[in-house]
Amino acid sequence: MYRFALILLISTAATIACAADFKPYENGRFGYTVDLPSDFKTVVIPENGDGLGLESADGSAKLSVWGNYLTGGGFGQESTQRRKLVEDDGWKFTYEKRGASWASLSGTRRDHIIYMRQISLCDDAMGNFTIEYPAAQQRQFGALIQRMVKSLSAPKHCE
Repeated sequence: MYRFALILLISTAATIACAADFKPYENGRFGYTVDLPSDFKTVVIPENGDGLGLESADGSAKLSVWGNYLTGGGFGQESTQRRKLVEDDGWKFTYEKRGASWASLSGTRRDHIIYMRQISLCDDAMGNFTIEYPAAQQRQFGALIQRMVKSLSAPKHCE
């Protein structure tokens, strides 16, 4: 009984700590929302208001969150074009899963991992986040990415 209570206490504390480690972000230009890790600091705020550039406290992880208009051909084609740009930068994708209005991709380059999430927004736009981090920290970033994937969403009027 003692072990069960201890496991429950630790699980509850971890859940509470995880919930406290994020802050909501709503983009004023495109209207998408996403929970951002609270220990990441903002390093870039583009003048066009499409998103944010952030990095981890120790500078080892880079996070970009942005919206963009589709350049033609729809969400799927735009997603494929963005994948190609990242591949051209030396990343090798090892995971890809897609739906009609979303895509998740992950890959590696040397000792780093990249994870990309894209969702369709209304008005021929898409919302995105990309995070790059050291492969040695994959376990740490897994829960963070999972939370961001679940929270990245289009404005209510797009649904």
